[in-house]
Amino acid sequence: MTLLRRISLAAVLLGLTLWVGIVHLPVWLPPVTPAIIAAQPEPGHGPHRVFGYATLTSPAIRLAVVGEVTPAQEARLAGFRRDGRDMRPDQDATLSGVVFAVDDRGLLRLDRYERLGALYRRDSVTLADGSHAWVYRLIRDD
Repeated sequence: MTLLRRISLAAVLLGLTLWVGIVHLPVWLPPVTPAIIAAQPEPGHGPHRVFGYATLTSPAIRLAVVGEVTPAQEARLAGFRRDGRDMRPDQDATLSGVVFAVDDRGLLRLDRYERLGALYRRDSVTLADGSHAWVYRLIRDD
């Protein structure tokens, strides 16, 4: 086998591996549990706007989680600051991030990724431009 054929075969195998990892993501996502379903604020029907300020700002993460390309625009949320993997109220701060749209299935996949009800909750917020979006926040005891 020539070097060019070996490289081509390796590229095809890598592409298949990435495709299986993205398209069949639910295999490694946590299952939808009654706690997740009960923790969901009623989202209505999509499209759903989501504000991301941490991992969801990455197009690659959104592609892997949602299962499709989700273009995003820069967005800001007044009255909050980032605190590690979470956000905290701070009237003097503005949290920068992105806003993107998903359908009902995409929102469910985001809920699973964020472990809604177990690790994060989903809140409705008003962005600096006056539009509304969902945001994921850590569930804390404080």
